[in-house]
Amino acid sequence: MKLNFLISMTVATALLGGAAFAQETMDAAQLDALVTGNTLYVDIPAGAPGAPDGGTAPIYYGVDGSAAAQLPAGPKLVGTWALDGDQYCIDWENGPQNSCTKLMRTADGFVVMDANLGEPRGLVTLIAVGNPEDL
Repeated sequence: MKLNFLISMTVATALLGGAAFAQETMDAAQLDALVTGNTLYVDIPAGAPGAPDGGTAPIYYGVDGSAAAQLPAGPKLVGTWALDGDQYCIDWENGPQNSCTKLMRTADGFVVMDANLGEPRGLVTLIAVGNPEDL
């Protein structure tokens, strides 16, 4: 876990730099570096689909385009994902289709935004290299 945190902080530092910044949408190159081949741990607010009580959902984005997520309420989603400009979209086999997301860099971290509604879905709390949850 210490190594994953160190890698996460190294990636974030490289992308963010040391200066203060305003909210900014990650571009395709930044998304590729943050997401591809990694697991993002997203804190989801209570009341969201798949998380009535809130919680953390690990979401794995395979280099082969595969995706898997373990929702806090128990269901595991599987599907395929792809970058699309400043967003990435997932077609879940057992969930929503064309679920597109943007990552917004803020002073508090990376906010996961619904690309269609412009509403936050959660906050990335950890980026781990690979698929440590074996999703």
